[in-house]
Amino acid sequence: MKILQVVAFFLTFCLLCTDVALSQSQSRGMAALPANQTLPTVFLLGEFDERYEEIMPGYATLLDVCDGDMNFAYDKLLGMMKEMEAYATLTDYDLKGVNAWMHFFWRADGGIEHIGFYLKPNSKNVNTEALRNFLAGFAKQYKLPMKVSKSFSHYSSFSFPLIVHSQVPTPDGDKNTAKKIGHRGY
Repeated sequence: MKILQVVAFFLTFCLLCTDVALSQSQSRGMAALPANQTLPTVFLLGEFDERYEEIMPGYATLLDVCDGDMNFAYDKLLGMMKEMEAYATLTDYDLKGVNAWMHFFWRADGGIEHIGFYLKPNSKNVNTEALRNFLAGFAKQYKLPMKVSKSFSHYSSFSFPLIVHSQVPTPDGDKNTAKKIGHRGY
């Protein structure tokens, strides 16, 4: 009889814990999307994991659509981030101090389809709903200035304000930041 009471208590405890954990995960926005619904334009990374993982194989990488040219891909991405800073100024949204991981998904025409984001621990404290709204507004009005044959994505870390390292043209026209100091290079 004593064993049955212990087992019943244990099962009741497990069910109660499962119910609490489920309600907490749903209150944090971790509920799954219905099967026929796509990801929202802007979402918090970790919010819709199943759908996020489902769509990723359908996208090439930014580097792939830039034919493996890292400088070209970097220039396109940096140009977009500069436009994001300009949009922040225009809309009076303060991006300074925001540090986040962001995953951009573009359509083949360069329009933004989705932006997943997650604030880094060293980011300033911001209202995530306000950041979500800012990113949604940016996604509506911005188009990456390139057209390719397939949708593509890029995942990276960004810190605002942007710190841009300029590339110095060398005598042969190549842009790089390496300099020869002295006759032996050091």
